[in-house]
Amino acid sequence: MPLIMMCGIPCSGKTTAAQKIKGELETWIQQHPDELSARKLSLQPNVILLNEESLQLNRKEAYANGHEEKKARAALMSAVERHLTKDHVLICDSMNYIKGFRYQLYCITRALGTPHCVVHCGVTPQQAADWNSHRSEELQYDAAVLDNLCTRFEEPDARNRWDAPLFTLIPEDPIPTQDIVDAVILRKPPPPNLSTVVKPLTETNYMHEMDRTTQEIVDALLEAQKEGRIGDIVVPKAGLKVKLSGRMVTMSELRRLRRQYTNLNKVHTQPDAKRVADSFVEYLNTNL
Repeated sequence: MPLIMMCGIPCSGKTTAAQKIKGELETWIQQHPDELSARKLSLQPNVILLNEESLQLNRKEAYANGHEEKKARAALMSAVERHLTKDHVLICDSMNYIKGFRYQLYCITRALGTPHCVVHCGVTPQQAADWNSHRSEELQYDAAVLDNLCTRFEEPDARNRWDAPLFTLIPEDPIPTQDIVDAVILRKPPPPNLSTVVKPLTETNYMHEMDRTTQEIVDALLEAQKEGRIGDIVVPKAGLKVKLSGRMVTMSELRRLRRQYTNLNKVHTQPDAKRVADSFVEYLNTNL
């Protein structure tokens, strides 16, 4: 049913914390069948722990370069989509260090109508480097890779809806089991938003309009980059503006984001076709 996202830099104790959470949640579920029944919740007693090891991925190799890293994130995303159901608690035990990736996981939970939370294992880069040095050679990150991942880590912020509820653990902290239970098992799921709610198709040309509108926005952004424009970019049919930084966004990246947005909206999810442009702009601003 719920999704628990572990989050933190490499060697911050995420897997150790995830295993403790798994054990304590399984115990809680077994000890409170009456409370679950009263809330009409049907949870399996076994909590699923999903990480790179369970997917037969070597963490050291998976994050050694950008190409392998994208493959690892894609495999993790697909596994979450396969395993996330309404009768199992799922723990995603990975770095989950990119806010856009956490947002995508959040969208999956909203579409399914189930709660989620983020557990951040907070340690300093120096402490992580020390723990890394005590690992066996086959599990030890290269110093340059570890430093790169620590630098790129985007710390979760409880003010962001995809990072809340947020629990931050430091070494030796006890697991806040009851708080996590309250957040992901006893809490009522938030209502689906316009980006994830499934509504009956009322406009026969909705898919055509969405395809055309999103393509026009992508074309406008590519043209703006050719002209060297950055900042707030006006795009067709949208009241909102796309925020372009100085980083060059490639055509393949825009196509990938357009495809992901389309997959999330295969059925009619907007009150009208005019809302598509603003919704797509919001999605781009979150993920670019």
